[in-house]
Amino acid sequence: MSDHNPTTFPVTAGQDTAAALVPLSAAAPRGLRAVVRVAAAYLAASPSPSVRDDAPRLTAELFVARALDLPRQDLLLRLALHPAASVSHDALTTIAALLARRAAGEPTAHILGEREFYGRDFRVTPATLIPRPETELLVETALSLAPRGARFADCGTGTGCIAVTLCAERDDLCGMACDISPDALAVAARNVVTHLGGAMGPDGACPGQNAAHGATTDQNAPDAARRVAFRRCQPVLADFTRPLFRHGSLDLLVSNPPYVSEAEHAGLTPEVRDREPRTALVPCVGQGMDGAAAAQGRADGLGHARILVAEAGRVLRPGGLFLMEFGCAQGQAVADLFTPHASLWAVVDIRRDLAGLDRYVVARREPCK
Repeated sequence: MSDHNPTTFPVTAGQDTAAALVPLSAAAPRGLRAVVRVAAAYLAASPSPSVRDDAPRLTAELFVARALDLPRQDLLLRLALHPAASVSHDALTTIAALLARRAAGEPTAHILGEREFYGRDFRVTPATLIPRPETELLVETALSLAPRGARFADCGTGTGCIAVTLCAERDDLCGMACDISPDALAVAARNVVTHLGGAMGPDGACPGQNAAHGATTDQNAPDAARRVAFRRCQPVLADFTRPLFRHGSLDLLVSNPPYVSEAEHAGLTPEVRDREPRTALVPCVGQGMDGAAAAQGRADGLGHARILVAEAGRVLRPGGLFLMEFGCAQGQAVADLFTPHASLWAVVDIRRDLAGLDRYVVARREPCK
């Protein structure tokens, strides 16, 4: 991860911190490098594939860095220059507690309270989907294609990583970060402030705006830096399955919506299925779907995608861009969603991720004739 932002974390009773502390204590006389290696080996030996196959060395470095109150890059420098540096017993105990939580299946992002995305650390909680590397491709494409001064909306923003990155990487862009979950929107709002200026108040109030009623949810007047941040990227509490935007009001619509079917959700690893919000994975929430549409959407994972494709054709200006992530087996199905609206679209391009799998769509509205 990049910038260091310590997060307070509880040590849950019953977790086997003592078992993790034994090998760490044995390695401690050999110094910092040995402690990191033992921590990585502890995770690599986990019986859970989702733990042992999830970059154990990187996770170990992140945990040791957190215990030493260092950014990871400073830890790497210390490992290179002072590999035999001592590690205090308190730090070892903290590392052991973090390892025990990870070994129990708690996601690293939840333990640390953050996840790196596009070179920035984003606050993460169990109320949000954990940002994935695949989504960086969506953002990279949007950054390269969006016209100068584009106004965008990010539907289903979660942590806000897409919307915030667009604004942070290009100072000519501005838009809205929309989510139906107040808890998720509060996380997005904090990330907006962290990366686009200012600081959230000590009460942690969410400064989002309710799209339906036009009322702010933050009772405290924001300072100048916060006003600048929210002018660039406005958190909006809204259900994107219902019409939100005026006809032809956006240059860019971008989304990483829920796209996991109910059957696929049941087969996910417990780490994802039981610890990340179901509503961020399965398209099961939204008043814009009637009973039949909701059932179909849950069955094939495309409930929100159908709505977004139709809405994109309405809210984008001529020549506007629509980018949406989807599941790796959904490419043809997503392409087919554009067929009833074919006259509106000049380009519909299904693009692949770095593994060669269908992952997101880039569509451009027909320009003015």
